[in-house]
Amino acid sequence: MLWTVLPSQLLEFAAQQLFAMDPASAERLQKLTGKRVRVTLRELGKPLTVTVTDTSLQFSWVDDDAVDCHISTELAVLPELRDSANITRLIKADKLDIEGDPLLAQQLSKLVTALDIDWPEQLSQRIGDVPAQLLVTAFQRSRKRFGSWQQDNQQWLRDALVEEKKILPARPQFTQFQQDIQALRARIDKLERQLRKPRD
Repeated sequence: MLWTVLPSQLLEFAAQQLFAMDPASAERLQKLTGKRVRVTLRELGKPLTVTVTDTSLQFSWVDDDAVDCHISTELAVLPELRDSANITRLIKADKLDIEGDPLLAQQLSKLVTALDIDWPEQLSQRIGDVPAQLLVTAFQRSRKRFGSWQQDNQQWLRDALVEEKKILPARPQFTQFQQDIQALRARIDKLERQLRKPRD
């Protein structure tokens, strides 16, 4: 029982702190106050119920009451739910099952993704202006270096797969392949139409 209570209390505390740092979140929370979403991840098997309050979110692993939306899916699928265009495809592929209002899950996701927190200001209130500025500058530099390193690695991997190992086709080859497929499809459609024509 303890393994379900402690994580949910930590999640609630973290959510409460984050929403308190963004003044605009109060209005977004009020629009969804009282709404309940249950998420069952196949990897865990145990459902997590999320209830929106006027100040934060409440999480429960043992709540069996009625909810506005129940989502059953896999952990890897969750990031894809941000785009509503993916929902139909995921349902057809049996990777997602939704009972209730599917838009509610997206609205709940936007509560967190739309948070606009002024981190430099929050840091300066807690540790002072100079240390906060040093931390923010160090973070920005490290993020820039990481972005550059990631871009270099992606380019190296692309070159290795396309040029050296010849595992993947180059962009012009792939484009030509697509055009050839479209031309072949057009020829097949033309032949099918000719075969369907009644003979004199």
